Order: sequence, then C-alpha cells, then structure tokens
Amino acid sequence: MPVPPDSWLPLEKIQITSEGRWEGSAQFNPSSEWFSGHFEEYPLLPGVALIALAAETVKRQALAKDRRVEILGFSRVRFYHLVFPDEALIISVADLPSGPESRVEFKILCGDQLVAKGVLKIKDLQGIKAL
Repeated sequence: MPVPPDSWLPLEKIQITSEGRWEGSAQFNPSSEWFSGHFEEYPLLPGVALIALAAETVKRQALAKDRRVEILGFSRVRFYHLVFPDEALIISVADLPSGPESRVEFKILCGDQLVAKGVLKIKDLQGIKAL
C-alpha cells in the first residue's frame, strides 16, 4: 500500500534486503521543522527523529504484512554520529518476529557511518478491537 509523503518523517524506498532486513532511506532538508531551534547556528537532527524513523519503518513493515503493531518503547539506543541537514540516511530494521510482544533491532547509517542503533519493543494489535 503506497504511503503519502510525510514532511516530518520523509521515509522512502523501503525494500527487503537479501538478509531479510527492511531498509528505507530518508533525507531532511534544511527547512525541516526538526531543525527549528535545534540549533540555530548549528542545525542537528534530534535523536528522537531517528527513533521515529525506525518506528515508522517497523509500522510500514507490519502494514505490508497485514499486521498492526504498536511501539511500546525502546531500549539499548546508542547515538554515534551527528546528522546535519541534507544528509542521506539508511534506516534498517530486522524482520518482524511473530508473537504478541517482541523486540525489533534497528540501525541507522549515513553512508558507511553508523549513526544510531537500538531495539524497539512492539506489541501486535491483531485481534484487539479499537474503541
């Protein structure tokens, strides 16, 4: 199912690698709201935006598999490299495991440089009725 462009999370070109990982790309232009106030003379992409990209990749993977998941939280997140406007990012997440609650490892790269990695805790919403 096609996903409309999102100015907050410009995630594109999601594909499955030969290792079974789901990978997408993203690039934030200098006018992105993420850079507003973070910081005026030295714009940096906040870490929460990187975690949001990983979470969005997991949600889109779930949708492609006719599943609905909720992100419960994250753990073991580490940031290794600063991200500036217009840098091309690759977001890579492990294949979704089955089960009502699980963990999905993610990593984000800028070229060959590791930017961030961690684990997202997810809950499968299949069979849960919406209120």
